Amino acid sequence: MRTWENYKLTAQGEDSVFESVRQGQIQNVLLYLAKHGDPDLVNHKGHSLLMLAAYNGHLSLVHLLLRYGANPNSRDHGGSTILMGVAFKGHNKIAQVLINAGADIHAKNNNGQTALMYAEAFGRKDMALMLTETSPHLRFKGPKALRRLKAVFQLLQSPFTNKGALHHE
Repeated sequence: MRTWENYKLTAQGEDSVFESVRQGQIQNVLLYLAKHGDPDLVNHKGHSLLMLAAYNGHLSLVHLLLRYGANPNSRDHGGSTILMGVAFKGHNKIAQVLINAGADIHAKNNNGQTALMYAEAFGRKDMALMLTETSPHLRFKGPKALRRLKAVFQLLQSPFTNKGALHHE
């Protein structure tokens, strides 16, 4: 049985490169890659280095990890992709880099959600527009398809900013 102290020690050792990624410390990540060479390392939640770099908005690290061969379609334990995380956060430039690297914009997580659904749910108009423009054949399937399509159009016409805050005119 693992004690709390053992857990903390293990987590600290495992997470040093993950913490470097979260903080955008490129030199530490480069040292890790030079020594260990695994750009697809995942933590206990299934978060890859690329997923954490993208989610935290570190564009330079995203480029670096992709150059080292990181998988732009890696998933966490809930089946969520990196693109879903950046759609939620609104990191449009990172989303475009991931798409250019082969990220699947049609991927669904374990709950059937896509990156576009995250963008619309969190008021990310520019992200929703970019995703639909990237894939003009983005399909809305199932009984909720028309509602989802209407939601995207309403989102694009809504008074929300990319941050989800209301404009006060």
